[in-house]
Amino acid sequence: MQYCVKCRHISEDGAGKCQNCKSRKLRPAGAGDMVFLCKADMYAAGKVHDALVEAGIEPELVSAGSAYFNFDSETSPTDQNIYVPYETLDRAEETAARAVQEVEREREPEDAESGGPGMKRIVGEVLSVLAFLVLIMLAVYGADGLANWLKGLMGMG
Repeated sequence: MQYCVKCRHISEDGAGKCQNCKSRKLRPAGAGDMVFLCKADMYAAGKVHDALVEAGIEPELVSAGSAYFNFDSETSPTDQNIYVPYETLDRAEETAARAVQEVEREREPEDAESGGPGMKRIVGEVLSVLAFLVLIMLAVYGADGLANWLKGLMGMG
């Protein structure tokens, strides 16, 4: 496997340039190289980090995003890149996959088994829309009535 000195990603042997950043600064991956494992939001990165440490792998978390303008629309300022020692990459990938699956299960809505949002939520959203429309109507009719009343006081209508 080839190690990219610039972005720390792994490329296949014989690759002329890095598959990630297109750099030509490749060399054979060494046992001590910290290589890219995955990118995750702050919460998932914390879960993956904890799972890796539990498995005896020492990961490194590095901010993937920037608080300033970023050309990468898929990266949030809170995203984290996770790097692991090259010799533990296979084990780290399995451990990270399990941790990410666990995070995805945590994030599933409670009513996912029923195939959609609960009836209470739908009724609440419909009532909110109706209340909003009533408020808009009251504002329009109120402003119209006030304008007519002022016209009557001024003798304009």
